[in-house]
Amino acid sequence: MEVDAGAVGLAPTRRALKRSRAFVNDASRLIKKHGAKVSDADRNTVLAAIEGLDLAIQEGHDEARLSAAESLLESKVDRVFAFARKSPAREYAESIVLALLIAGLLRAFVVEAFKIPTGSMIPTLAVGDHIFVNKFSYGLKLPFTRFWFTQWGQPNRGDVIVFQYPLDPSTDYIKRVVAVAGDRVHVRGHDVFVNGAPLSHRALGVEAIVDPSATDLEGIERQGTAYAETSAGGEKEYTVIYERNGEERVPFPSPLEPQHDGLECALSKDGTVRECTVQEGFVFAMGDNRDNSSDGRVWGGVPLTHLEGRALFVWFSGTMGEEINILWDRIGMPVR
Repeated sequence: MEVDAGAVGLAPTRRALKRSRAFVNDASRLIKKHGAKVSDADRNTVLAAIEGLDLAIQEGHDEARLSAAESLLESKVDRVFAFARKSPAREYAESIVLALLIAGLLRAFVVEAFKIPTGSMIPTLAVGDHIFVNKFSYGLKLPFTRFWFTQWGQPNRGDVIVFQYPLDPSTDYIKRVVAVAGDRVHVRGHDVFVNGAPLSHRALGVEAIVDPSATDLEGIERQGTAYAETSAGGEKEYTVIYERNGEERVPFPSPLEPQHDGLECALSKDGTVRECTVQEGFVFAMGDNRDNSSDGRVWGGVPLTHLEGRALFVWFSGTMGEEINILWDRIGMPVR
């Protein structure tokens, strides 16, 4: 069977047409940006090749012609604009740099990962939990400083916050906000009082390990009773642990309590108890593991300038030493 010499070949695919259009756009941008840097003859050669490929795209019924026109334009662009085109290695390197830059910006301004090193927030957070912290919760802060570009909120009672330890800003702490600026706070036994009223709490009837790594003098893991506690104002309920009987606990503030930054401690108006008023620009925070936490009862208020952000959820939990132990049930758990 004879073949007509003027017969049309296979039609190009949509993908081929899309690729060719993108190539025309790229070549046109090179002409616009760098055309003045090449000779008129070279510029006209590329323009003619662009026109040829554009015509093949418009006709759109001959794959061989489209491929030939694309190859011609590519060869002309490679020769004339070799100084302006990026090599694959350069494009790959720039992609890596861009990805690292975006990751750095996210870490600095939006979200950051932290690891829980101690049991002060048990049972809410366990030793070995890795959490994400929302650094965008309360405002936009200049990275590695205490300067806020802008603030649109402040921690609420019950929020779990990460902050720079007031006595050593190079160390990050995580605690729960119990009282905010203007609140009066004191602690007696298992009762935390805010503005004269005890926080509502009820025993959950379970024994919880206070710290898996801690034992008493007889080598027995110390345990405590878990309570469901409600923040002042009733906005949030969370679980706390008390290890010892309430009567054995030292009250806060004690009669000889020194003044701490962010707190003004004095007798209540009726003269019956000592209480501390949280000063402007501070919050008062405590660990959920109440008898095993160095917190505001020891070192005072948390300056808002020291805030890192609000805890979001556990993205990994476990140990990765000689034995790998992953706590799958904790992964994805929100921090409440």
